[in-house]
Amino acid sequence: MGIWDNDPVKDFAQKLLIQLGPNEDLPESINGFELSRDDTFKITLNVASSATDKPKQKNIPLGHVYISNNNIELKGRRGGGELSGVTLRGVNTKLSAHNVDTATTSRYSIDRVEFKLSDNPINFTIDRIANLPSHYIWPHSFEEEKSGQYKRTFNGEPPITVEIDSPGYTNLSASCAKLTLGDHTVIIGTMESDDIPKAKNPGYIFYTGSPDRATREAIRFSLAFAFGLPLIHFGTCSYNERGSLIAFEAVTPMTIGDRAWGIPSQPFAPITFEQSNFLDHGKFEKLARAFFDNHHKHLPHAFLFRLWYAEASPYHMKPAYYGSMIETIQKRQIKSSDLSISHTILPKDNYKKIKATLTKLLQKQQLDKELLRLLQQKIDNGNSASQRIISERFYAAMGLSLGTLENTAWNKRNDAAHGNELIPGSEIEHIRSTKILRIILGRIILKLIKGSERYIDYYSIGHPVRDLETPIPETI
Repeated sequence: MGIWDNDPVKDFAQKLLIQLGPNEDLPESINGFELSRDDTFKITLNVASSATDKPKQKNIPLGHVYISNNNIELKGRRGGGELSGVTLRGVNTKLSAHNVDTATTSRYSIDRVEFKLSDNPINFTIDRIANLPSHYIWPHSFEEEKSGQYKRTFNGEPPITVEIDSPGYTNLSASCAKLTLGDHTVIIGTMESDDIPKAKNPGYIFYTGSPDRATREAIRFSLAFAFGLPLIHFGTCSYNERGSLIAFEAVTPMTIGDRAWGIPSQPFAPITFEQSNFLDHGKFEKLARAFFDNHHKHLPHAFLFRLWYAEASPYHMKPAYYGSMIETIQKRQIKSSDLSISHTILPKDNYKKIKATLTKLLQKQQLDKELLRLLQQKIDNGNSASQRIISERFYAAMGLSLGTLENTAWNKRNDAAHGNELIPGSEIEHIRSTKILRIILGRIILKLIKGSERYIDYYSIGHPVRDLETPIPETI
């Protein structure tokens, strides 16, 4: 598959890499090493050394959470680079008469591999991704042609050369979508891979030029949001105009403990033509572009990570995560925008008179000083509106109407957060309420980023599409 299915990690250490830089976590004398991936895209470095040459494992306290900042320099036959996030995972020694020099194998997990082969200009960049949704019919196609000449020369005197004309072919495939996000032309598509199982749904994102890492991440996040599931990014390759590799990076992806593979594609807004699975390019691009342009302004940091974590969590914990995200967005918007939302039940001047009367009555009671103090605090804070009231005012200011179903689900959101026990037999009702919380979250996001005028109602049978301002009806 050439550049589209190119993962340099596969044969990087064997063909290009010649030396690992010195590092305190490496053996003193390295007699061999191998860089590889496993089936879940995790990158591993195996280093061979003599039976008596073992790296020292750090004494990390049990339960201690830390981020590895350990880096190892890479030197190649051409160019150089770095391994980052290097963590020693284990040391194993198997000694026999034939393997004394390579009896010890030290295994390291690697977060990222970066390597640059030349300083030539980069004409296009390809992100390698997986976990693409497989049930959509793509709106755009590509046409590929291949032809050329095969040549093999046997050296010697005289040399013998065999030349064969390679048969050409033309292939037309509808398996991609072309979008404009920011200043970049982006093409996302599916592919068949020689190394990646079809069940992992491999694909690619093609960029013109050389967008920086932060821009590519924002584009991937925007496409993932539009699809409604996490896209697993595990590498990037940069090429010149002739398709020669200029630089690459390979990463161990974040898969939420491999639970990301089980998250279904559930976009908040419709991205297909009505009653079909054919991607509507206009809707899809609008939703992705709205997220790309507006998420930094309106959504909290690491919002998508929190969303995917909620999607992958057990059903009885989802309400706590969805409710937390909704409240975070509410507080953020109320604090930073022009929404005029009162946090009090009554106007302050009105409550001031009531407070004075209640305080006088309290002082006349023959109570312990500590009890008086606690009750006075209740009176002082008695005009604070509840989260439910503030939420209702927030939705009204946003122009989003909540019905009985949404309000009931919102009132139940704290059951998971506070450890309230579910009544046996209420599991189905609990799951349905969780669907409503997710819909509320989606409607808020779509309104803030101006992603769509309609939303998908995953609560009702058939998943109908409704106007953004309209609540879920009680009767279907």
